[in-house]
Amino acid sequence: MATIVILEHELQRHVDLPYMVKLFAERWRARGHTVAVHHGPENPPPGDLAILHVDLTVVPKEYCALVARYPRVINGKVFDVSKSRISRDLVRPHTIWRGPVIVKTEANFGGKPEQLFRSVAAEKGERSDIPFGPVAEGYPIYDSMSAVPDMVWRTPGLVVEKFLPERDERGDYYVRVWTFFGDRERSVRWRAAEPIVKAGNMLGRDWVDVPEEIRARRAELGFDFGKFDYLRHGERWVLLHANRTPSAPAQRDGPVAAAIAELGDGIESYLR
Repeated sequence: MATIVILEHELQRHVDLPYMVKLFAERWRARGHTVAVHHGPENPPPGDLAILHVDLTVVPKEYCALVARYPRVINGKVFDVSKSRISRDLVRPHTIWRGPVIVKTEANFGGKPEQLFRSVAAEKGERSDIPFGPVAEGYPIYDSMSAVPDMVWRTPGLVVEKFLPERDERGDYYVRVWTFFGDRERSVRWRAAEPIVKAGNMLGRDWVDVPEEIRARRAELGFDFGKFDYLRHGERWVLLHANRTPSAPAQRDGPVAAAIAELGDGIESYLR
């Protein structure tokens, strides 16, 4: 049996977010493994394997340094999931592009994790290394670059990306969701009538294979565990979003949650 250490930011101790790794930890403990959750960059406990689980777009350097303390670290090379790192379709004022565009934050998930932890630090009176940046409630889409407000181009932390949807003959939109841990994976395609496809507006879903191009992006970005949102636009595969701290389903005792929990068995491929 192994000792598994989950490394989190010191401010994560103050929030109760439904991280997927919590489902995994329950499963690992039931199988006899020891699982410890460590908050902060100082005095991490020894372990056979660690999981870098800092819920920030860019991992602070003192947490990056922790990976040297363990023989194996899950996501030990994934320090930056900003849009500039993930996207190959960002545009700037001088870019030649005549199609529609979408405005996003440089930070992951609309900058909301950073906003949450800044608020927690202020409430607790604790030191915060969380960078400031814009927070987005949605993702505005414009017909052309010229329609993007000047304020967007001037605001640090906002990015403009080519809007490259996947659509069918009915006009519905799709996004594909690939969740993985080691050699275990789950891959589905969601359909919605709106261009921003989410679980809340999903009209249907089906199982899909993961294309080799997206698998290659996983290898390139160094992910052992995470969730990728991607789609097919024409002949291209487009990675939209890469998350190293994905959330579990809201319903913890349903069949989807059970299937997600099974992904945690992928840890065995790193313990062997």
